[in-house]
Amino acid sequence: MTKSFSQIKLEFDKKYGTSKEFNNFLPEHLILNKKTAFTKKNGNRNEQFYKWQFLYSLVNSGMYAKDFIGTEVFFPKGNKNSAPIKFDCAIFDDVQWFEHYTAFHITKSQESLDWLRKHIIAVVEIKKEDSKDIETVWNQQLKPALKESENEFCLGILYDTERLYLFKKQGNLFLRLNEGYNTKKDESQTKDLQLHLTDSYNTIPNYDQLFQKIYHPKIDRAKRTIEDLEIISGVYSTQLTDGITAILRTMDKVSMKNQRGYEILIQIIALKIYDEKRSAKINAYLDFYKLIKKKNY
Repeated sequence: MTKSFSQIKLEFDKKYGTSKEFNNFLPEHLILNKKTAFTKKNGNRNEQFYKWQFLYSLVNSGMYAKDFIGTEVFFPKGNKNSAPIKFDCAIFDDVQWFEHYTAFHITKSQESLDWLRKHIIAVVEIKKEDSKDIETVWNQQLKPALKESENEFCLGILYDTERLYLFKKQGNLFLRLNEGYNTKKDESQTKDLQLHLTDSYNTIPNYDQLFQKIYHPKIDRAKRTIEDLEIISGVYSTQLTDGITAILRTMDKVSMKNQRGYEILIQIIALKIYDEKRSAKINAYLDFYKLIKKKNY
């Protein structure tokens, strides 16, 4: 049985909690199999400990394959003499990323640089600051890193001393992944993102969920499980409000916006909840879904 991110994190702490050194299982810039110190001179854990704690948990929980991930990833910024922008970690959608990354840094291949920007699906920033300055880290480090992705959607992860914050680049918007944290919705700026609130580990999208969100591949709706559904983050979620609004509009069109109509709406919601609970309990396909009708042109 697959273990969760939290369970793997506990295993990491038990196995490496007193280690002074760690063998990297992911490339660091262009270097493979590098050793990393886990402690400061005073013996306390350093930022690297939390970096590898996060990545070890992400990979060994089965959420992402290690061949898609690089650490200390450098991208050019401005003219050739400008300091590059550095990601603590970048996740790509193709195992060929390291070949293109090497080609750019060794031969300055602009074709490879273009390829990399089209295939970044997530960027990660690691800190050991006990969330003392999340606003600055988000606005000056993680947000600029997200801008390097040329995808319509890109996931941003900030992991600060085991505290998790999830963000997203969606078109030209830069927001919290949990829509309930964006107090002004799409108009939210840094001060509106409720950065004092963290995200739970079980809300980190896995590779398949992120791939679906970015590329929208065709799926067989009759063979979906609860794992294939997008998480509704709260009562103010766009998915929830848009769905309820669409139902109310349909009820109005068919003159069912009355007591009987609302009874049907409550029954539909109850069936949906039951179907998802049942699917999660017995690991079965969802039975309650709407097919997308083919359009006739």
